[in-house]
Amino acid sequence: MARESVRKKPVISGTVSPLHKKKIDKLVEAGEFASISDFLSQAVSEFLNKYEQNNFSPQNALQPSQIEVLRNLIREEISDIDFGKNRKN
Repeated sequence: MARESVRKKPVISGTVSPLHKKKIDKLVEAGEFASISDFLSQAVSEFLNKYEQNNFSPQNALQPSQIEVLRNLIREEISDIDFGKNRKN
């Protein structure tokens, strides 16, 4: 008789932006995380720890250094866009 596979963790589903998915995939491919599931488990754990310690405020979630990192990432993404190619002469 074949033994049925039993999951130890409940399964949830959700969506992320294509940019976040791309970044998560790169982290997994680089070996920073064993899988997307591993990444999500660690991200949720970190969020909940911060939330429970009252160090996380939805209105003030990001520190100035984190905002600067995000600005730099946005600048990198924007630099890859050719805004002029869609203009009519």
